[in-house]
Amino acid sequence: MTPPRFKSVVVILLLLGVTLACIPFIRDEIKTPSYTGPWVYGSPNARWTVTEFADLECPYCKTYTPALKSWIQRQKDINMRWHHLPLDFHGPIAAHEAQAVECAGKLGGTQAFWQAIDQTFERTRSNGQGFNGHLDVDGVDQQDLAACIASDKQIALRINQQIGEASKAGVSATPTLLVRDNMTGRSIKLEGPADGVLLLSAIDWLAQKADARQELIKFDQPR
Repeated sequence: MTPPRFKSVVVILLLLGVTLACIPFIRDEIKTPSYTGPWVYGSPNARWTVTEFADLECPYCKTYTPALKSWIQRQKDINMRWHHLPLDFHGPIAAHEAQAVECAGKLGGTQAFWQAIDQTFERTRSNGQGFNGHLDVDGVDQQDLAACIASDKQIALRINQQIGEASKAGVSATPTLLVRDNMTGRSIKLEGPADGVLLLSAIDWLAQKADARQELIKFDQPR
């Protein structure tokens, strides 16, 4: 007959073994993020969204994107969404940088994504020249980031899908903006680095379309 004390020791060792065996899975679970985008800057519930089709090696985007973000910060009901469009003539560097910022977002969330965008624009020499070194994003482990950049096929697929969506929308240059009324689904495309005055004009035009539509619905209703 097995002594009770011996049984207790065996049970404790078994439980300890199970716990230790689970640690790698727990660590993997902690490292496995749930962030997949789309990456929104500003209020997620804003009525208006300005989508920027951009290339991280585009010198115009390098200058314009920080200014657009600063403008978005001052708006109460307008947010910004990023859409990758790495251009072929900027070579593989543009696609690599797109993969890097997506991985930063996947591993660290929305704030990490936009931090990676800012760092890339600050450091790159643009026009396919890229920059030396690596991204240093808060809360994102360098080894995890490198592994994601090298092997995450889902992110590569997502970037390619965005390139295809841009082509279908007739967007071939960066930066290009799509201003959307999230209440009606209507949108207008603006090519080039539009300033705040032009963006507000586009929003006013879409709002007038929405108001006209509402008046038409009221007029058509039986009385």
